[in-house]
Parts: sequence; structure tokens; C-alpha cells
Amino acid sequence: MQQYVFSMTSRMVTIAAACALLLCVLLFLLGIEIGARLSAAPPPDASMTPAVPSAVSASSVPPQPASQGTNDLAAVPASSTL
Repeated sequence: MQQYVFSMTSRMVTIAAACALLLCVLLFLLGIEIGARLSAAPPPDASMTPAVPSAVSASSVPPQPASQGTNDLAAVPASSTL
């Protein structure tokens, strides 16, 4: 039976350690991104959402002024939000 001998120089060990460290950092950052997206997701159950107070109604919100054209951004006042 033939025997295989593997040897690594100090340069190869340094490169392997740097790659392993980089892999760990990237997996950690991926976990942070996934956790941030999962925590920002809305709750799936409608009963978990807070009820809208009755003091705020659609009639208390002032209507937006009508512009001349829907695609004309120059007609929209600067104080309004899109």
C-alpha cells in the first residue's frame, strides 16, 4: 500500500489561516444581515398589530392640492411629500 505525505510550508499555513478567518468574518456578517431582515419583517398575525386610534380618521387629514398633470413634478408644491 502506498503512503501519502502532505506537508505545508509556513506561507501555506498563513494563507489557510487567513482564508479561514475571512470565511468566519463573512459568515458572521451574513448572519447579521439575515437577522436584521428577519427582525424587520412584519408580524404574520393580524391580531399582533396595534389598533388604529379612533381619534385619527381619514376626514381629519387635509387633502393634497391637485396638480395639473400627474407626471408634471414642477406643478407639485415643494412642501408636499411624494
